Amino acid sequence: RQDHADLIYKTENSKIEAVVDDIEERRATGQPILVGTVSVENSEKISRALDQRGISHNVLNAKEHHREADIVTQAGRLGAVTVATNMAGRGVDILLGGNPEGLARQDLYRDGKDPDDEAHKEDLAAKVAQHEPECTAEGVKVLEVGGLYVLGTERHESRRIDNQLR
Repeated sequence: RQDHADLIYKTENSKIEAVVDDIEERRATGQPILVGTVSVENSEKISRALDQRGISHNVLNAKEHHREADIVTQAGRLGAVTVATNMAGRGVDILLGGNPEGLARQDLYRDGKDPDDEAHKEDLAAKVAQHEPECTAEGVKVLEVGGLYVLGTERHESRRIDNQLR
């Protein structure tokens, strides 16, 4: 892990521009990026700036709680950009290359099946087994491009949250 010193900008717009420039540069290599913000408002500002540049991304904030686990489980995939508000305590691990169980659950939902239903337990296990080699291979590629890049856009009021994002 490499920790860098804080950068300070004269205006919020110049900071957002620099953040999006950094994201664009790293995403071009395939490196997954987790952007930490302190508020829903700030995550939406970053999201709008990414949209303006045509950079696909996921936003994880209080407005997306129903998709929370799905977003987090795939934040370590090649080229993934995830903008998260108060990342601490989400209860889901980010696996480099993606989470096979998370992908399997998404497949079952897409097929109209509830992955938590006991009747689909075997379907879930088969889908997990199907995605494991893909996620493992992608995890190796993510390591080759530098691993998960975590970019904090500002300091949180709670040092605990900053430390967990780190």
